[in-house]
Amino acid sequence: MTSFTIGEEVLYKGERYAISTQAPLPPYQYRLVSTTPQGAKVVWAQHDELGKMERYTTAQDDTQSIRGTRKGR
Repeated sequence: MTSFTIGEEVLYKGERYAISTQAPLPPYQYRLVSTTPQGAKVVWAQHDELGKMERYTTAQDDTQSIRGTRKGR
């Protein structure tokens, strides 16, 4: 089973988040934070909804919402 640590970057529903805290009692959840053009975004997710970032082996284009829709940047 994969484990996650506080501060680790993860993918949740195709978007990049950082884990800010973990609920110590069932249902075990992680509080995730992300930056958006509108400000901070906070969501709760369960372990099986998260994916490890493959930072060094696989390119991820997960910043489209921050960059906007312009191509070539």
